[in-house]
Amino acid sequence: MIPFFILMRNMYHVLRILFRQDEQKAVMFSVAFLLAVGMFFYHGAEELSYLDALYFSVMTLTTVGYGDIHPVTPIGKIFTMGYVLLGIGVISALIVNFNRALKEFHASKDSAKQKKS
Repeated sequence: MIPFFILMRNMYHVLRILFRQDEQKAVMFSVAFLLAVGMFFYHGAEELSYLDALYFSVMTLTTVGYGDIHPVTPIGKIFTMGYVLLGIGVISALIVNFNRALKEFHASKDSAKQKKS
């Protein structure tokens, strides 16, 4: 249980580093915007419930794609092709920024250890 709390504390510090960056705020807004666009599109075009549409949007953007829900209309298939191409770039930027914040956290942690020695 203690390692879990240590992990959560470290994640809190990494998230604080992330949200100090203007670029990260823009990326998070882009992800939220893409999810909202996907949710409303799939709700209207594919006649999915809002929850199913959001679920499908998340699975599509993260490229998990369980296959339990898929587009059946031609417009849904065309939208999904563009949605995936755009979404992969935005999700990649999110992962890169998270990695950068994690690296910064560990560098500051190491420098704090060096100062104590």
